[in-house]
Amino acid sequence: MRDRSVSVELQKNGRVFVQPYSKTFEGANIGDGLPAVIASMTDAQVLGSSIVAGLHASNRRPLPNRNLRVDPPDRELLEWLGLRTYGQYMRGVRTLSVRATYDNTDIAEVTITPERNEGPRGGFTPILEERFSIDFESPEQLGRAVQEAMKKARA
Repeated sequence: MRDRSVSVELQKNGRVFVQPYSKTFEGANIGDGLPAVIASMTDAQVLGSSIVAGLHASNRRPLPNRNLRVDPPDRELLEWLGLRTYGQYMRGVRTLSVRATYDNTDIAEVTITPERNEGPRGGFTPILEERFSIDFESPEQLGRAVQEAMKKARA
């Protein structure tokens, strides 16, 4: 069984970034490539399908070890966005985490945790009292659950 995780990040302009995370050989959990970008959160099927694809991409293989101080995990994202700091990126962003543990393609239970944006020093922190789990039925059902959870996330 593999732990799979995705961050769903609602940007100020309404776009949604779906970022899969994977572990390095040393165990650091970092963004795995650039996020998938969705135009908005309005279509539950599109949103859920993108999250399912992100979960399948998460931890499909260990990432190479790297010195995270010299080569920070957000470097590629910031270059892609044309930003200097992660603090610039965080402004106005609402986020939540989506986690599941499974092998192959059989997703069973999914845990969704809205997060609070505490700025560059505090980062995105889980709102534990808002965490909930669902039995996965379809991408559309997952998309609807994420739409509801995002209402509880704080920028």
